[in-house]
Amino acid sequence: MKQAMLDLEVVDAVAPVVPLVRQPSEMLRGDESDVERWYDLGCELEGISWAGAAAAYRRVLELDSGHADALVNLGRLLHESGDVDAAERHYRRALDSRPWDATAAFNLGVALQDLGRPRLAIEAYLFALDLDPATIDAHFNLAGLYLSIGKRASALRHLMRYKSLV
Repeated sequence: MKQAMLDLEVVDAVAPVVPLVRQPSEMLRGDESDVERWYDLGCELEGISWAGAAAAYRRVLELDSGHADALVNLGRLLHESGDVDAAERHYRRALDSRPWDATAAFNLGVALQDLGRPRLAIEAYLFALDLDPATIDAHFNLAGLYLSIGKRASALRHLMRYKSLV
């Protein structure tokens, strides 16, 4: 087997990362009170900088405390970092702001399940399914929850529905 060497300069590999070490406020140009630009920045930063994305979503919420998408996204970031209680609060606020948000309802179910509140998690998942019957993962999670509380028929029904959707 023959090995090839690529003539790459270190600067080429590092250059795209340099702007990302700046604070989110430094990355915005123009009106810093533009909610949607802050939200878009948060989305862009999610895969790159947890802290930057969280800061951008917090700025959105300073400007618009009921911005459901920022509430859901910040809730998910908090949930992934282990702050499930804060995530639950953000998902509930998102649902207060936009009661028809199936993603917020589903994420609330996941948070409640992680907090060890299966009955409330079931309610949240069922609500998510009322809003969007094709929320596949809600069926899967419900099957597990129903099985854990001894409701085998309900568990089987949701498992079958899950399998029919995948």
